[in-house]
Amino acid sequence: MAVMPETLKKMDIFEFLKLDELKDIAEIAKVEEFEQGESIFKEGDKAEKIYMVLEGRVAIEITAYPGKRVSVYTMTKGSFFGYPSLLRTRKFTTAARCLDKVKVVVIVADELVDKVFKKDCRRGYLVMKKTAELIAQKLSDTRMQLLSLLHS
Repeated sequence: MAVMPETLKKMDIFEFLKLDELKDIAEIAKVEEFEQGESIFKEGDKAEKIYMVLEGRVAIEITAYPGKRVSVYTMTKGSFFGYPSLLRTRKFTTAARCLDKVKVVVIVADELVDKVFKKDCRRGYLVMKKTAELIAQKLSDTRMQLLSLLHS
């Protein structure tokens, strides 16, 4: 299934780009489907792809202690996850599990960097700036969730 620039425009990580700026990104994007309960990635996995939810919900989970994973937030339509793929660490520190049947747009991070960002540093900068904003929001959400757990 081909990914259209209009689809990418609806994703939080790319919402600020113009449609013509999304054409080359759409060319390297693919759609993947996962069943309810299926893992997209696990903690410690090598991070190579970024993901954006088209349909369904994805729980982002951390290991609280051996054998016990806790959901820290839920990704819904238009949400980007998998940011470690864009960083030097290249290792997932969370797990992503499908709460429903899920469709995601997937982009191999190295392709995004090599085929788009290295040719257009401005777009690379803007996408990474948006990524930082999204990470900061998730950290804030996680902090609030942890505080509510401590006070309950």
